[in-house]
Amino acid sequence: MKIAVSYHDGEIYEHFGHAMQFALYDFPEGDVERGTKRLIDVSGLSGHEAMAQRMKDEDVDAVISGNMGPSAKAALLSMGVVPVVGYCGDADTAAELLVLGRLPILGGEEGGCGGGCSGCGGSCGPDCGCGGDCGCGC
Repeated sequence: MKIAVSYHDGEIYEHFGHAMQFALYDFPEGDVERGTKRLIDVSGLSGHEAMAQRMKDEDVDAVISGNMGPSAKAALLSMGVVPVVGYCGDADTAAELLVLGRLPILGGEEGGCGGGCSGCGGSCGPDCGCGGDCGCGC
């Protein structure tokens, strides 16, 4: 299974469409012990379609991100990639939990970070690029 996580400094980044980097995890046959991780730069991409196409080109099965709008979700789904949103915190842990079937699937209406600040690290605000409202409540 291949999982992409919007990524910044080891954490799940708040926005799919604004991510400059993704961590790509490859878990052969769902085995977290044999999993590998590599970082990809997506700073040159513009738009949800381009981001979704990159995920498809990387053979990604699922994308974990803090927040993702309906058009980004639709773009990913149209390319066979499952969007998993509403999370923040350690990217490695989230990817492993998803593979193990232990990452709770949220209803999608919670906003980024599952609707709370735990794991956000207080990064929402003028410096995160979201204008202070990524939906996580920070």
